[in-house]
Amino acid sequence: MHKVFKSIGLILASLAFTPCIMAQESESTNTTAVQANATELSLSLDQAVKYALEHNRTLKNASLEVQKAEMQRWQTIAQMLLQIDGTFQYTNMFGQEMNLGGMPIPMNPYGQMTWQASAGVSAQGIIGAQMQRLAKEIQEINVLKSEQDTKYDVESSYINILALEETANLLNKNMENLNSLKSMIDNAVKVGVAEQNDADQISIQVASMLNGLNSVKRSIETLYNALILSIGADSNVKIKLTQTLDDVVNDGTILSLTGTDLDLNNNLDYQMLMKSSEISDKQKKMAVAAFFPTVGVAYQNAHKHYFGEAGFDMTPTNTFVATVNVPVFSSGKRTCAVKEAKIAQQEQANTIEQTEIGLKVQEKQLKFNLTSAYENYNVQKENIRVMSNVFNSYGEKLKYGKASSMDITNSSINLVSAQTNYINAVLDMVNANISLKKLLNK
Repeated sequence: MHKVFKSIGLILASLAFTPCIMAQESESTNTTAVQANATELSLSLDQAVKYALEHNRTLKNASLEVQKAEMQRWQTIAQMLLQIDGTFQYTNMFGQEMNLGGMPIPMNPYGQMTWQASAGVSAQGIIGAQMQRLAKEIQEINVLKSEQDTKYDVESSYINILALEETANLLNKNMENLNSLKSMIDNAVKVGVAEQNDADQISIQVASMLNGLNSVKRSIETLYNALILSIGADSNVKIKLTQTLDDVVNDGTILSLTGTDLDLNNNLDYQMLMKSSEISDKQKKMAVAAFFPTVGVAYQNAHKHYFGEAGFDMTPTNTFVATVNVPVFSSGKRTCAVKEAKIAQQEQANTIEQTEIGLKVQEKQLKFNLTSAYENYNVQKENIRVMSNVFNSYGEKLKYGKASSMDITNSSINLVSAQTNYINAVLDMVNANISLKKLLNK
C-alpha cells in the first residue's frame, strides 16, 4: 500500500516538472464503476471501520486462533484427567495343548474384553496447562492487534482515496482553465495575433496534465480495491464514500494526541512481550518440575470367554495399579535445562528493558513527526492558495497580451507542484497521526 502512495507522488511530481507530449488513451476512469448488478455500500469512515471489524477475514481467522488455543489448553488438561479405553482381543492357538503336571490342558480360542481407566498428574503437566492458558491470552492480544491494524488500514485507505480524489478535482480545474486558454490562443493563432509556438506549448501542458489525471484516477481505483479487501466486502461491491477530506482531516484537533503520554501497559506490542516473559518464567518452572515425581493410577477390568472347553486361566478380573515415578539421576541433563531456562529469562528481561526504551523514544519521534507534518500541511495549504492566484493572474494577463504562453506554462507547473506538495502534506500528516494513535492504542 505504501508503494502505491509513493508511486502516486512520483506521478504528480513528473506531471509538474515534465511537460511533454504523452500518449493519450481513451479509457473509462470512473473509480467506482463495477458490475451493473453490484451492491452499493455508502460508508462514512466510522461505518467503514465498523463494517471491517465485522467482515474482515484476517480478523475472523485471528478469532479462530483463540478458539484453537483454548482447545489445545483443554487437550493438555485432559491428559491428566481420567482416561478410559476398551480393548477386545481374539486369540487362537490352533489346538495347542499345555502340559501341566502330566495333564494336557487344551488351549482353545478365546476372546478377551478389557476395560482400563487411568489418570496421571505431574508438575510439568500442570505448568504445561498454565503455559497453554498464556498462549491463549497471547492470541487474544493478537485479535486486538488485528482489530487495530484493520481499523487503521481502513482509515488510511479511506483518507488516501479522499486525498487523491481531491487531487483529481484540482487537476480537473486546471484542465478546464488550460483548455480555455488553449482555445483562446488557438483562435489568436488563426487571426495571426499569436504564434503557433505559443499554442504548441499550451497543448503540451494540456496533454501532460491529462495523462497525469488519468494516472491518478487509475490509482484511485486501485485504492478502492484495497479498501474492499480491508473491509471484507465482496469483489463486486461498489463503495461510495460519504465524507469529504475536510470531514475526516480536522486540522484543529490533529495535534491533540501530542499531549497524551504513552502508557506502556496499554501498548499491544508491549502486552504481547510481557505475556512472552510470563511464558519464559513458566518454562523455567517447567525445567525445575522435571525433578518432581509423577503420580499415576490405573484400574483394569478383564473378562475372557473361551470358544470351547475352558483352559487354564490366570488372568485377573480386576487390577488396580498405583505408580510414583521419582527422577533420580540424569547426568546433569535436568540441571542444564534449568540453567538454560534461567538464561532465556535474563534475555527476555533485557528485551523488555530495550523495548521500553525503544517505545519511549518512538513516542518522542512520532510526536515530532506529527508536529512537523502539521506545520508543513499549513505551509502547503497557503502555498496552493498563492500559486492558484498566480496562475489565474497570468491567465487574465494572457487575455490582454500582457503575459506569454511560457508564463502560463511555468505558472501551471508551479500550481501542479503546489497541489502535489499539498496532497503529500495531507497524507504525511494523516499517516503520522495514525502511527501515533497505533503506538498509544487510541
